[in-house]
Amino acid sequence: MKVLECKKIDVKNYNSITYIRIEPEDFSITIRDIITALSDLSWITKFDQSYIRNSFLKRAEDTAEYLASKILKDDGDKITEDSGEYVVSELAREALVAELKYLDIPLAELFKEQVSGNPGFDFYSANKDKVIIFGEAKYSSSRNAYGIGMEQVDRFIREGQDVSDLNDIDKFFEEESLQLADKGDKAYAVAFAAKGTASDMIINGIVSNKHYKNIAINKEVIFLAVNV
Repeated sequence: MKVLECKKIDVKNYNSITYIRIEPEDFSITIRDIITALSDLSWITKFDQSYIRNSFLKRAEDTAEYLASKILKDDGDKITEDSGEYVVSELAREALVAELKYLDIPLAELFKEQVSGNPGFDFYSANKDKVIIFGEAKYSSSRNAYGIGMEQVDRFIREGQDVSDLNDIDKFFEEESLQLADKGDKAYAVAFAAKGTASDMIINGIVSNKHYKNIAINKEVIFLAVNV
């Protein structure tokens, strides 16, 4: 994975809107790396209580196997509409950790209760101010997917899905981060499949989107364009 761009946007109106563009350098290698990352369950060992470790291990093993089967096709280097969001989620999550040095939290599918189809956000992190980042990923094979991602994040905010998710993610964050989120200090990431469109056009589309202002008023917002 290569980060092509990482820059602030719309700085005249907002202080904390970041745009990141991600390029999978060799897609077949990227797919293998994602499956390796999904299968790496070393994060479970950091929990002291054995019942927490065992619970997460059962969920994560089942889900990692399921996701690997969804991502891989016969030729091993393609993604489909069905698996694309997992790829976008993982690459975006990795970019937050590698490029911004934000908190490394495993993909949400690995630790939420259901094996697949979990409601709520797709990935999480925390910035250097300990503000929790709630991330949503969208994939489309035919168009840039930022619009559908922004619509869902805006809806999740209105519905309080972020607050609801705190019960699922509390073991991964410091108490201070959870308290900040509870009082309304939250950040969001919108990760989306990007096609050959120039970044300037994508950014103009993001800023002019009808959901933009509702999202942009939060502590921090990160838009991650993934070239898949």
